[in-house]
Amino acid sequence: MINVFVSLAAILAVLVGQTSTPARATYVSNLYVPHAVRFQNPDETACTADATLIMLNLISLNSSYQWATVAPNAAPAPTFVWKPTLTFKAQESILKWERAHMDEPPSKSGADVAGWRNALNYYGWGSMTAGVYRDLAYKTFAEAALATVRSIAMTDMPVGILAWYGSHAQIVTGYSVTGDDPRTGSTNFKINGVYLTDPLIERHHLDYYVSYQVWKSGPIELRFAPYRQPDSIYKDPIDGKVGKRVWLGKFVILGPTSLG
Repeated sequence: MINVFVSLAAILAVLVGQTSTPARATYVSNLYVPHAVRFQNPDETACTADATLIMLNLISLNSSYQWATVAPNAAPAPTFVWKPTLTFKAQESILKWERAHMDEPPSKSGADVAGWRNALNYYGWGSMTAGVYRDLAYKTFAEAALATVRSIAMTDMPVGILAWYGSHAQIVTGYSVTGDDPRTGSTNFKINGVYLTDPLIERHHLDYYVSYQVWKSGPIELRFAPYRQPDSIYKDPIDGKVGKRVWLGKFVILGPTSLG
């Protein structure tokens, strides 16, 4: 994992004796590890399953990983049980499990948000009710982008995003911001961009830096667009909600929400 603090303006200010106006620092953090990643191909329907495998590999391979419950008297945090793997067999096993634990009809290909969320918790912490990863829906891009950066900063864990209007899974492993350090819990910063990994080999996006503006309104393969998939029609066993009512028209992420 890379954590870099860069403030050239601050260095120059010290050299020339300008100390009256503090410089705004730039913070860069990235959890990406090359040998944590495999492409979903040849299975074009396995983006969520492959994203699950990659995200859990990254958590396992980043030694700085920590996860804690918020309340001091809460139950002990679940134990991380995943062992890194890059096999196609593991990916397809995850996909099969996701499809048996999702909110959309089995006639649909791939898996939905709930299947992806449940697989992260089940394969990562031994139970789909572990609650480490949750699906989070935001009305605006700015809110979702902020939540993505804060989740990574506060947990050292990657975030899944529902890209291509909700029809494809991508992973955000890092960020560049200017302002306060998001690891302090502050939200007083500007997002410069994020580091994106796409499970599809033909996209050629591994640890790919995407500026904030491109992420917001660039080409569809890089843009984080609102969710438009109406197929998740069943009541979710975890939260009792119907997926399409929660996600439709929103910016949806899978983020670690119990921040220690």
